[in-house]
Amino acid sequence: RHVADGLRSDARFRTAMTTLANDRGESEAALYEQAAKYMKELIARPSPMFIDMKAKLDRFMLSQGYEDEVVFDRKELTRLRKTMREYPTLLLFTHKTYIDGVTATDLAYKNDLPLIHVFGGINLDFFGLGFMLRRAGTIFIRRSFENNPVYKLVLRYYVSYLLEKRFPMTWAFEGTRSRLGKLMPPRYGLLKYVMDSAHSNDIENVHIIPVVTSFDLIRDVEEYASEQTGRIKKPESLSWFIGYMRSLKEPMGKVYVDFGEPVVVKKAPNPNDRLALSKMAFEVAVQANRATPLTLTSLMCLCLLGTAPRAMTEDELRAVVNFLIGWARERDIRLSEDLTEQNLEGIQRTVETLVNNGLLVRYDKGSSLVYAIEPDQHPIASYYRNSIIHHFLDKAIIELSIFKAREIKDGNAADIFWEETDRLRDLFKFEFFYPEKQEYRQNLEAELQRVDPEWKAKLAEGGVKLASLTNRFQPLIGHAVFLPFVEAYTIVLDILSRLEPGNAIDKKTCVEMALKEGQQAYLLRRITSESSIGKILFENGFKMAAGLGLTGETTPDTIAERKALLRKFRALSRRMEKSRLEVLALADKIFE
Repeated sequence: RHVADGLRSDARFRTAMTTLANDRGESEAALYEQAAKYMKELIARPSPMFIDMKAKLDRFMLSQGYEDEVVFDRKELTRLRKTMREYPTLLLFTHKTYIDGVTATDLAYKNDLPLIHVFGGINLDFFGLGFMLRRAGTIFIRRSFENNPVYKLVLRYYVSYLLEKRFPMTWAFEGTRSRLGKLMPPRYGLLKYVMDSAHSNDIENVHIIPVVTSFDLIRDVEEYASEQTGRIKKPESLSWFIGYMRSLKEPMGKVYVDFGEPVVVKKAPNPNDRLALSKMAFEVAVQANRATPLTLTSLMCLCLLGTAPRAMTEDELRAVVNFLIGWARERDIRLSEDLTEQNLEGIQRTVETLVNNGLLVRYDKGSSLVYAIEPDQHPIASYYRNSIIHHFLDKAIIELSIFKAREIKDGNAADIFWEETDRLRDLFKFEFFYPEKQEYRQNLEAELQRVDPEWKAKLAEGGVKLASLTNRFQPLIGHAVFLPFVEAYTIVLDILSRLEPGNAIDKKTCVEMALKEGQQAYLLRRITSESSIGKILFENGFKMAAGLGLTGETTPDTIAERKALLRKFRALSRRMEKSRLEVLALADKIFE
């Protein structure tokens, strides 16, 4: 109730307003009038009654189609309580659905943690809901305010107030829901404002904690799949909210919450230091990815998409999932509770949920129980697969690079192998968060050493030894990780390669054409799945081409370079198909 008065009477705020008035040639009274309007729009006004109402709404949303209890580690909650008490704390959550933002506030309310202020988009400030949320600690932010200095000033000093008073804050790290399942590039806006506020007020030891919410099933994924084919997203409204709540009633399994290691900002960087801010955001992304657990849903989608269009018998699927669980344990990768040895009954319950929901097809009329993913469900299954593929990135790159080295008759296999690992890193730099090149190389060497201690000798000798090295990486998953990206990029490069000299195409037009060309390519089976057709995939493909200087006005030289790169992507597709066939050959041999 008194925050606005406190800001207006703050000497630093008044000085900043006077400076702004002089710079803009406006009266201070006019600027204070604008500031009052923005304070009313921005400042949350928590009250016990509405906090309780919001908590009931959180619980209602999380318990509609999901099991009542959110799965989390109580040790992490103890650590979180201590951090909140001692330091300014930011909880940055990964954003996959409308309701993952409420898991942290739900846990805080149920476990008597401090009230968490939630930053949300102004699009959710509609009649009824906005009134309640603002009084439960929600701060509604405009999508764009770059050219509004008064709004920026009010926001900065309000954030400073919250930091000084040790109010924890939370918002979506990516700024929007991930439409592909994997972590999206971070949005720097709010993080920059918080860091600028900390810098200007000498607030030290800000703790940024990634919060990762995982779901067995997500209601929004069907909407994402439709959006990626070009459908326009419906605007939020009260009627939309009621409809969305109704859609959550269908059983969707469990909700899992994991907290990453905190990124500690001992002293906030200078506001003009963009590099320091990007490094900070990158580290938060790395910790968020590390905190993302493997779930049964994501693992089954990874396996079944990797063998598609062939299905898998129950024995085959169980064997591969068990192998990947053991593989993950050796590398200290997080596993959700449903993948522990004590929860075998829970695994069967999750499988039933996936089958009843239509994501999995189960056929039990023959001699073996068989599982598959229907072709029209591939975009949805791809979403769950994408949520964990960063854990398998090193393994996938190594596999595909070995296949590249196997193709070369003359030349040093080791040199070809390492050149390919660097090339794959550069081609897909818009899709994944890679460490620095030296660390990246060390990670690949460590993975090679774990799998085959004789890897150096086999790479140096080449020939049949490379086939032996490939077998040590079975079951192969390189094709399951990279295929949608390779096929989508191939469509973009094909469009660019067909441009006539003197012509150019912008990103928006290229994406619109790619959506149509992608459907044609799928009907002609030039691509394997509709999961390779998507706006974001095509946008990143265009960015990749632009980064190589292959967009802009078409010349004979750019045509040649585009076609050369297109040939390399098609060769990469063939290597992935060979990888898939070797997996199937191994399965046939083992289960014969």
